[in-house]
Amino acid sequence: MLRSLHAHARASVAVAWGAFVDRYANCSAKQRSGIELHARARPTRLALDRLFGCPPDACVRVRAVGAGMRHALVAGEVLGGASARTVLAGFGLNSSWQLGKPSVDDSIDRIGEPVVCAVDGTVTQIACGREHSAMVVRRHDGIRRVLVCGNNAYGQLGLAAEGSGGDHGLPRHGINELTALSDVLDGGEEPVKVQCGLDHTVVLTSRGRVFAMGWGDDGQLGTGLQTSSKCPVLVAGLEDTPIADISSTTDFTLALAVDGRLFYWGNAEYGQCMVGRKIDRVLARMSVSFGGGRIKAVAAGGCHSLLLTEAGQVYVCGYGALGLGPDKLAALEPTPIGGLDGVEAILASTDRCLAIDKERRVYSWGLGNSAGRLGNGSAAANVFLPEALSIDPAL
Repeated sequence: MLRSLHAHARASVAVAWGAFVDRYANCSAKQRSGIELHARARPTRLALDRLFGCPPDACVRVRAVGAGMRHALVAGEVLGGASARTVLAGFGLNSSWQLGKPSVDDSIDRIGEPVVCAVDGTVTQIACGREHSAMVVRRHDGIRRVLVCGNNAYGQLGLAAEGSGGDHGLPRHGINELTALSDVLDGGEEPVKVQCGLDHTVVLTSRGRVFAMGWGDDGQLGTGLQTSSKCPVLVAGLEDTPIADISSTTDFTLALAVDGRLFYWGNAEYGQCMVGRKIDRVLARMSVSFGGGRIKAVAAGGCHSLLLTEAGQVYVCGYGALGLGPDKLAALEPTPIGGLDGVEAILASTDRCLAIDKERRVYSWGLGNSAGRLGNGSAAANVFLPEALSIDPAL
């Protein structure tokens, strides 16, 4: 897990925990038994010079971060004199070039060494999936575009070219612009946010339209069909409903409309669709009723969904370590999570969740693993209630 906490006038501070973080830790620490050697099980300040491959006295401003399944990307401006250059630094698994380009050495003992790429423009947002990545970049002329890289086996990159087959024979690409998006956008319309599911990608535009590409067997593309697509297709049924925000990390998508309405499509077999029952798959966008107040933010996990209201209350629905305690592992309707007040941001991934409150405290819960992905210092222990992480207040 990766988080950029804040940026000073000149430099940024970033903390991370989980797989492959140890190499970039700003300080040494004795690992607890059961934690993978390359991992850090507690939030750790990153040595940005080491990650970006720049001199120790260089100034790095972190602009965006993204974490997927065993890989992470950090975009920053490296300042030198009166100039600044945008650099994308990635670490973790890279068999499909999900870090932006091939690694120098793919041997197992060197996994985790950084892959550094130059980017033309300012990276404003990053998303990472199973083996692919996508980002929104504002070019020097002010126009926003989407860059993609990684596995394109199901068309999740939206690239027509097959790409280079690796040892596993799957098509893969270094960083490319998603030029096919321009073919479906109206004049003046631009991408503002991108989300990566496991094997599909979703794009939100400045006009509130949503496009998707990639694997679609569970309805991930929202077209009403169980078909995949190698190019961006418009999510059906939202033509007259401008969307303000989207979230997708696995096989379903949550979309929050400008008027506050909530929509859902994709896999729903664990009841994470919030309609009081389990549905195998939702092929076309489905409206979800919610009576807990106006929704501020949404977060789509693996078997669960999170909602954040404008009052700062977090609701959860689905299956797993939901934050409702060890005796309640399932909820078919949005259920408030106790112990969280004044929350300002939420995040969900395959089996875990984060919440950040107005005091900048970070809470974590979900299923643990040997990489310490929950950030609480333990190995594979599950956390069934929100637990505040230990992060240096000075950061």
